[in-house]
Amino acid sequence: MKDAGAKHILCDVEKGKKDERLQYQELIQLVEAGKVRKVIITRIDRITRSLPTLRKIVDILQKYDVNLVILDQKLDLSTPQGKLMLNMLGVLAEWEVDLLSERIKRGKEHQRKQVWANGSCPFGLIVIERKYFLDLTPFLCLLTDRPENYRDFYSNAIDENAISDLPHRTVAEIARDCIEIFLQVKGVTPALKKIFEKYGICKTKAKSNGTDKVFHWSKPGFSLWLQNPVLDGHTSYSKYEQSIDGKRRRKPRDQWHIIRNTHLDQRLLRDGEAEEIQHTIQANIQMCGGAFGTTQRQEGYRPYAYQIGLVYCGECGSRCTHKGVYTSSYQYRYYACRHAGVGCKNSKNVLQPDIEEALITTLLEKSQNLTQEQGNTTQVLPFKTERLQQLEGQLAFLEQFPGFNPGAEELKADLKRQIEEEINFFQSQCLKDKTVEEIIRVGNNLGVWRTLSNNEKVQIYRRIVHRIFLRDGQVESIVFKNSPAVKPEN
Repeated sequence: MKDAGAKHILCDVEKGKKDERLQYQELIQLVEAGKVRKVIITRIDRITRSLPTLRKIVDILQKYDVNLVILDQKLDLSTPQGKLMLNMLGVLAEWEVDLLSERIKRGKEHQRKQVWANGSCPFGLIVIERKYFLDLTPFLCLLTDRPENYRDFYSNAIDENAISDLPHRTVAEIARDCIEIFLQVKGVTPALKKIFEKYGICKTKAKSNGTDKVFHWSKPGFSLWLQNPVLDGHTSYSKYEQSIDGKRRRKPRDQWHIIRNTHLDQRLLRDGEAEEIQHTIQANIQMCGGAFGTTQRQEGYRPYAYQIGLVYCGECGSRCTHKGVYTSSYQYRYYACRHAGVGCKNSKNVLQPDIEEALITTLLEKSQNLTQEQGNTTQVLPFKTERLQQLEGQLAFLEQFPGFNPGAEELKADLKRQIEEEINFFQSQCLKDKTVEEIIRVGNNLGVWRTLSNNEKVQIYRRIVHRIFLRDGQVESIVFKNSPAVKPEN
């Protein structure tokens, strides 16, 4: 182009059908500013691969009396023959793009039929011979992992073949650790805070996590990674689509083409964790940031967090807001209609503990009714595990002896603690995997709902409760999912 007389060279590394290319836009601006007399390109597809865009360019160049020269085809826009050939070449360039898109489409269809792994895979896994495997590549070593004599240890391990013998954590191990941290703290933001503190992560300009050997998470990226079906042993296709403006957009999850159980022996998630992650993220989106405590208490949900977004006014139907004071030593939190006094007559508020009490009473009544309706024809789901029965038997045996014995009292307290832990564990494992009706029917014992932790309430209550309506300072009705409204007993 310099030999052809070019004074200023512009170059883009972008898709030829896009009009948002920076250097292309600069060229148009220079033409419109009258600073260009001739545009020189090597081939027609170097400036665009879209026929409408080509015609727009020609119109702009002709409007500002700018000549276009194409070197490979020896065309000059200033001649009639050049204009004719230019349009023909533009058609061929667009046709070539369409053929390439068609070949890519057919290739992807063949990939899906053969159930091949995608070329790009999530952090923690790697593609080998078109199959997913856990990425066992040595990735990093924390200071806490290094041996005491680490200076001598590392200086003697010069052979590259001995790298795997050095203390290290693999990509898969770090990925699994990130999952466990999220399941522990129940939130993307607190999980990233804990991950960043543990691994000493700072802000980085890394574009992709893991593939460039830079370990970093953004909040949206971490959330999408946790919900990737590949982590759970499935292969997913058709997750993106081209929009009208040519940009690639993510489809809704229910529109993805997911082939299940393609690499169960090489997955990062364990049974039930994918559903738990999905439910937790969706619940957090609905509850927003108010579900978590202060900076000092971000290990789980705050009390009554499950009520956020579920409480509505029985008078006007709008969603109620929660107000009040919440500290470690004093709690006074209530819900009230957001339009009280400005269009809604429902001016009385309801305390959060009263809402929970009404919910538990309603659940107990509904579970007893369901059990009675089923009669003896349906087996009631077991509520006590074998270990729980043994612990309760031991506690009952100790309580038979009269008098006060410090050793016996200490043993009783320990047994009560173990019983509570066993009940909480059983509930979290049993209730979260069942339907709304099964969850309610299992809870025919008042102790089930009394012993749920804050995290378990979010996991269980938000699965079964659709809305809670308040009127005149009390809970008017509770609507369960897939069920009619139920009025609590006063």
